[in-house]
Amino acid sequence: MNKTHFTQLWQWLSVASVLFLATSIISLQGGSEFLGRLFGDKGGSAADNNPAIGYFGAIVGSGLFLVESIALLIHARRYGNQWHSRIPVIWLEGLDTAAWEAKVFQICILLIFVAMPFAGIIRCMAEAESGDICEQDTTNFYKGSETTLLWAPTAKEGNQIRLRKAGAGEAPCKSGIQLFPRTLTPLAFYGLPLAATGIASLAVFFVFSMRKPEPSSASNETT
Repeated sequence: MNKTHFTQLWQWLSVASVLFLATSIISLQGGSEFLGRLFGDKGGSAADNNPAIGYFGAIVGSGLFLVESIALLIHARRYGNQWHSRIPVIWLEGLDTAAWEAKVFQICILLIFVAMPFAGIIRCMAEAESGDICEQDTTNFYKGSETTLLWAPTAKEGNQIRLRKAGAGEAPCKSGIQLFPRTLTPLAFYGLPLAATGIASLAVFFVFSMRKPEPSSASNETT
């Protein structure tokens, strides 16, 4: 894969990540009802599904963030002798990244496609952790303040373990969403965000790290 391929990968994966997480955050803030009314629909109560939105928002958003960060890391390692040229140039073909206004643009792109997804994932994780957990068709209830998705409760009677809105109390365990099995939940909910954050941090480090120009970098762009 060449420089153009990594630029396109980073662009589309980053856009998908930002849009997905932005939609999740809008829903968490009650925007789904507002948007529904805006387009003539009554709209549902987003608060009833906030933990579920946060749960899948964190997992799917982290997956997208991880893949886009890998593309950024490879691009930053292979191409560019200065920090501004190590950030993939998107939307503005032929941009002279050495110009001061281009440097500002590159910084803004980095903030939008790295800082915003990170903040969105943290917000989704906090919302998911606030939800109550219950075992379907049983009286096994767990408050969000007493549990953690890092080590979620197990099913005592072999039924689904569900994540639902905070403060649901002892209402029948029918709402919310089914959690992944106990071993997969911490891997997906905490492992993916941790891996994505680590790769993104490494990518940013390579973007701004000082290193000697590589004479062969020009030829690498076509390999």
